Amino acid sequence: MKNGGFMRFLKAFTCLLPAAAALLLFFLLPFYPGFAEIAVTGGIFRLLSAPLGMLTSLLPFSLTEIAVVAAVPALILLTVLFVRHMRRSANRKRTAGRAVKAAGWTLSLLLLAYMLLHGLNFDRRPAAELMELDVSPKSAAFLQQVTGDLARLASREREGLSEDDDGCAVLSEPLDDTLSRAGEGYRALQGDYSFLWGTVNRAKPVVLSHWWSYTGITGVYFPFFNEANINRDVPASGIPATAAHELAHTRGFAREDECNFFAYLSCVSHPDAEYRYSGYLLAYTLCANALYDYDADRWREASAFCSEGMRRDIVQNNDYWKRFEGQIQQLSSAVNDSFLEAQGDPDGVLSYDRAVSLILAWYQSEELLESAD
Repeated sequence: MKNGGFMRFLKAFTCLLPAAAALLLFFLLPFYPGFAEIAVTGGIFRLLSAPLGMLTSLLPFSLTEIAVVAAVPALILLTVLFVRHMRRSANRKRTAGRAVKAAGWTLSLLLLAYMLLHGLNFDRRPAAELMELDVSPKSAAFLQQVTGDLARLASREREGLSEDDDGCAVLSEPLDDTLSRAGEGYRALQGDYSFLWGTVNRAKPVVLSHWWSYTGITGVYFPFFNEANINRDVPASGIPATAAHELAHTRGFAREDECNFFAYLSCVSHPDAEYRYSGYLLAYTLCANALYDYDADRWREASAFCSEGMRRDIVQNNDYWKRFEGQIQQLSSAVNDSFLEAQGDPDGVLSYDRAVSLILAWYQSEELLESAD
């Protein structure tokens, strides 16, 4: 190949350089979590996401929802324009080549942006290591004690909450006001855990949430906007914890188990009782499910500490999701599972359950059972 031909070859594939860089980091960083923690999550991610999140947080509506809804007509429009341009072009080969190159640059840059704004955060140091928590297996008796304590704490926070006609918890203020305070729990934790710092302190409700529920998803983090989106159609008792979970993603945590753990921590550190209740309810549900799978008798003993109001909220949540069971939800779960596994999370959606190990380790570290009422 002559020099001119070689240069044209290199120029033709220049658009793949951002994708190549993204894939190189994807394969190398799992071996260097310390570097990923400092240089990627603590460096590049913060440098890019902090101003981005600050700007997008100024808008009360979901940019993610607008982008998703506009994606299909935008693709159709681009296809029509491409076909029209091809018909009028005097050199269709050159026109097609330019279109392929433009698409290559777009997809390649999007892949690199995704990796820098989210994907590479899977490779940072684990939360247990950052917080010096012992996540070794704990006894069933300890799990039962923690589950019972979480039931008591959730029931205590539940007492003063507003209720609907069915006796289920509701938010005392408009949803937008509640979601605008989602970051206050993280602010309370930043003094001890500086890695929980972030510029995104509000979550955004999705207008098409009812239809979204058919996927079984309660919240989504969209890295290109550094935006936390939540399903507003779900029962109110779970909304604050979901908002806190998605905000954990905006702070550089990609693994679902860690985001559930930080959702619990930030909610119980929140000044609002609705957030504290939602955080305790989330942690209780995770631990209770794990305990039930291990020993149903121990689960019954621990769940006896749930108040009647708390039981009504749990039944309401279960009844809500039963309405949306079907093939769409199964497909969504399978896609989500495959996505998490492809990102280096071998347990896929089961990683949500690993939050129990972090909760138990936190209880042990802070000696919370000894200080419990």
